[in-house]
Amino acid sequence: MPRRGVVAIAVAALAAAILVGGVVAGSFDWSKSTDDLDAALVDARPTQVADIPAADGLSARGVFAQITSTGHFCLSDAPLDAPLTGGGGCNPADDPLGGGAISASLAYDGGPAIGTVRDARLIGLASTNVASLRVLMSDGSTRSVKLKRAKVGPDEFRAFGYRFRKSDLKKEIGPIAVVAYDGSGVEIGRQTTGIG
Repeated sequence: MPRRGVVAIAVAALAAAILVGGVVAGSFDWSKSTDDLDAALVDARPTQVADIPAADGLSARGVFAQITSTGHFCLSDAPLDAPLTGGGGCNPADDPLGGGAISASLAYDGGPAIGTVRDARLIGLASTNVASLRVLMSDGSTRSVKLKRAKVGPDEFRAFGYRFRKSDLKKEIGPIAVVAYDGSGVEIGRQTTGIG
């Protein structure tokens, strides 16, 4: 299948997932997808910027970044062997973080109730001022998210990919917000996110 067809299928699959409830919530915006952007995504080589390790019987995935000829910075979560088949979103290339310290997207399969979600993943970017990142969960606990240095085009970021534990999801413990901290432990950014 031509690469454009693969991207078109990925965008169509994502649109269908949003309508059904397998949602992407966050500040990366797939609504910016147009035919021109679809073609530009095919032409822009994806660069892996973070990992989502295999866990709970689910395969490893990658977090991939692309800068397109249409002036977009796109981030996606996809299988390692098929980086053009994932879902994610795009922001303007001159402001990939959307004016904040972090920009994150949550994708999940299943739902809409947390207990029926089969796989939930968080991907995103943080500014280089972010020293640590935690996810606030619905039971008040937090989960640490590993940050990885990433250079995409001329800019440097901290990229991340995180898979939520099936044991949390089965107990209906889901994400509430992604919180960024500087080196002194002071909160410098927060983005609300959730399932359902």
